Amino acid sequence: MKRAIAMADNCIDVYYKLDRYYLTGNSIDFALNYKSLGGDVTEMTVLGNDVFADALVERLARRGIPLRVLKRVDRPTGMAKMDLVDGDKKHLEFRGNAMEEIELGPEDLDFIRGFDIVYCERWTRMARYISTLRRPEQIWVYDFSRRLEQPGNDELLPWLDYAFFSYDRDDGYIRAFLQKAVAKGCRCAVAMLGEAGSLAWDGSRFYALAADRLPVVNTVGAGDSYIAAFTYGLSLGESIPACMARGKAQANRIIQQFNPYPDQ
Repeated sequence: MKRAIAMADNCIDVYYKLDRYYLTGNSIDFALNYKSLGGDVTEMTVLGNDVFADALVERLARRGIPLRVLKRVDRPTGMAKMDLVDGDKKHLEFRGNAMEEIELGPEDLDFIRGFDIVYCERWTRMARYISTLRRPEQIWVYDFSRRLEQPGNDELLPWLDYAFFSYDRDDGYIRAFLQKAVAKGCRCAVAMLGEAGSLAWDGSRFYALAADRLPVVNTVGAGDSYIAAFTYGLSLGESIPACMARGKAQANRIIQQFNPYPDQ
């Protein structure tokens, strides 16, 4: 089985009106979904100094996910103030992010080189390291989210195998955008389109997959769960359409519950 590492932020989402919260973050959601599918995944992150950081350590241990703590910083875990409107997430406010202080030392870089699959996103600020860090035989997966045109994206694309973006429809813009992303160097570019499904371009053809009409409890985690399941399919050597189908099935499961990863 291929070994994966997930690197990025962690935080808590707090729904004041509902009196509920959960531990989250892009790589946390990825790791918990990936593990639930049977994958081998390790989490790498920076922890804060509060009970939520302690709870995250316990949660990952309980799910059997190894944790490499880059460092613990003397600041609270990041917090997102959230709301739900007809099942759709609304980010109202965000406070703090321990990952702002991330630095990777030589031992951390060697640790990452030991994995078959690497998942990361913006808070790793991986552009500083990727050209010397990436091994040719690794599979690199990166979540750009809605930052399609963010400066610095072009520094990363030549080193990536699978680049994921979030958008809201299948139109001429997103198709041209995915083609440009692959032309800049990544092997395959995927757009997660919400109710419009998903779309992928591998340099030779588009693959489109329609969404299912389902009752939605919470859209948080839809993208992270899709990427986790898609990546798990990659670990099994599956085709792009098969990986897209896995992503869709896992996202379908997650949007019908409150938390962004399986409740197990």
